[in-house]
Amino acid sequence: MTPAMRTAIYFAAALAAAPCSAQVYDCVIDPSETVDVAGASGGVVARVHIEPGEKVERGQLLAKLDSTIQSATVAMLRLRADDTSEIEAQKTQLAFLEARLGRTQELSTRGVVSREVLEEIQTAVEAARSVLIRVELARRLAMEELKRAEAVLSLLEIRSPIDGIVLERYFDDGEYLPLEGRFATIVQLDPLDVVTFLPVAEYGTIQEGDMAQVRPAPPVDGVYQAEIQRIDRVFDVASGTFGLHLRLDNPDLSIPAGHRCKVAFGSEIGTSSSD
Repeated sequence: MTPAMRTAIYFAAALAAAPCSAQVYDCVIDPSETVDVAGASGGVVARVHIEPGEKVERGQLLAKLDSTIQSATVAMLRLRADDTSEIEAQKTQLAFLEARLGRTQELSTRGVVSREVLEEIQTAVEAARSVLIRVELARRLAMEELKRAEAVLSLLEIRSPIDGIVLERYFDDGEYLPLEGRFATIVQLDPLDVVTFLPVAEYGTIQEGDMAQVRPAPPVDGVYQAEIQRIDRVFDVASGTFGLHLRLDNPDLSIPAGHRCKVAFGSEIGTSSSD
């Protein structure tokens, strides 16, 4: 029996024991996202920056893999990309030849120098221009190689893809993280995902976007407003139910996930409430 079937049967039993007129159903509060964060590149973990239970933000650095070789490669390519001495020297050479060509053309019109000398200098100018183009292209290629090396270096950093809480961390400093190995599990607790199952007779009586009231089981207090986000379009034949998911905002992270609850549609649960 699959976990989904067991969950559906649990809710079906709870529904059978509860009066339908109350429209109060059992539910479970889950994280809205559970992400297994993997390394894009394998390597030795150089430094871990997070601990289980820690709050993290999207893009936050979780760990760095050893980058000794790649950092040296980036440094070497940066020196090459930043070096403009050859370009400057070639520009100077070209400027000298162009000035010489101008003087020679003036002398040629007066018949002081031969046409062969003029053509020689013209050829030298064209050659210098070609060399300048080549060295400028070489520098652009060096800059692209630097970008590529920096991109590879960034793959040695593991960052959080979401805002959330670190549920588990699987590697410590000095351990080897295999390629695409799972480094940590992060859960998003704002918003929360409230899951419940209703009898098929209730299908069509509620719509996506409708609001409901959720009361977490003790020791969590309060009644909270939740919005229906998704209604399953496939019924569970064995239990005679269908599932739906509600969005429960949790900006202060006061409501824990992995907790049972009650949800009411069109009626109140008790008398207390909380924003």
